[in-house]
Amino acid sequence: MAGFPSLQPAFTVRVDIDAPMQVGGQHGAQLVIVPMVSGTVKSEPGFEPKLDGELHGTGYDYIHNDADGGNMRLDVRSQVK
Repeated sequence: MAGFPSLQPAFTVRVDIDAPMQVGGQHGAQLVIVPMVSGTVKSEPGFEPKLDGELHGTGYDYIHNDADGGNMRLDVRSQVK
């Protein structure tokens, strides 16, 4: 489709994870916490600013599931060095 902007990847994140921890609700796990124990962040070629770092310490993915199971939200927290 002409005239429409396109999305291009800015960077690639690769992580090693530990076992997920489910924080349950009455109708199944509404929150899942996934520890990220190591990983890297690298810019795609030609993207500025250039990133080339490693995860520092342990980061976490917080996965929030809606009660009806129709949607989930991902909240990622980590530090890159």
